Amino acid sequence: MSDRYLLGIDIGTFESKGTLTRIDGQVVSSAAIGHEMSIPKPGWAEHDAQDVWWHDFVHLSRQILSESGIDPARIAGAGVSAIAPCVLPVDKCGDPLRPGILYGVDTRASVEIEYFEKEIGRQAIFETCAAHLSSQAAGPKALWIKNNEPEVWAKTDKILTGSGYLVYKLTGEHVIDIYTAVGYAPLFDVHKIGWNEDVVESFMSMDQLPRLLWSCEVAGRVTHEAAQETDLAVGTPVIAGTADAAAEALSTGLSQTGDLMLMYGSTIFLIQKTNKLIATETMWSAGFVEPETFAVLGGWG
Repeated sequence: MSDRYLLGIDIGTFESKGTLTRIDGQVVSSAAIGHEMSIPKPGWAEHDAQDVWWHDFVHLSRQILSESGIDPARIAGAGVSAIAPCVLPVDKCGDPLRPGILYGVDTRASVEIEYFEKEIGRQAIFETCAAHLSSQAAGPKALWIKNNEPEVWAKTDKILTGSGYLVYKLTGEHVIDIYTAVGYAPLFDVHKIGWNEDVVESFMSMDQLPRLLWSCEVAGRVTHEAAQETDLAVGTPVIAGTADAAAEALSTGLSQTGDLMLMYGSTIFLIQKTNKLIATETMWSAGFVEPETFAVLGGWG
């Protein structure tokens, strides 16, 4: 087992981190790199997907492989996590059409939240999403782009989140993990664990949303182009990945029902693993990182 390795890279609000471990979890090499968060207007928070998310992944992958001296062919798989939920429109070539709109620290979509609550009903949204809409919700931010940047929306082929963009750059596949997709309220139904088609189709096409996977499922394999940039081996399996907080919870040992993680960072966040979906007016509820697992979540900026 010791001759096989796993690579994990996380994109945070102000810093990205990477770790290479043996299959048994022993850390072999790690690295970190800082970056800025853009605030072009009050209430806005953005990252450049190419210059921050992908740049950091490439930098960390190359640095870790170089410093460890590990043959990339011995890496059994790669996984990514990132701040979430973010909203990044890309065109048919997969190129970003604007900077990625970040999670709850970006508060631009208040008008769109009011629109959804009026059209669907606040309680109806809660019953479908197990959460009320807030600045954390990605659905209103997608609608904000349509309402305020029609030239961008007209070219939008897919809406991706942070980890989803990295998976696309590595594999050419458009995916989003279940845990992160829950943050796309009111576009996601937490009970059927799928997109809420009626709401989605009220302002966009189902084809604009990525394929849903559990975090641990293989989304694709590293392409020749990605291998040249990252120094990873062609064909390396890449899992769907997840949001940074969920990955953080796993790294701290959250594994059993009832386990709870409290995370301090740019925001304070907690995750408790549960054996069923628990809807609460003051927290969020979600499918966790693997089938038949759930979590209660909370965050404060």
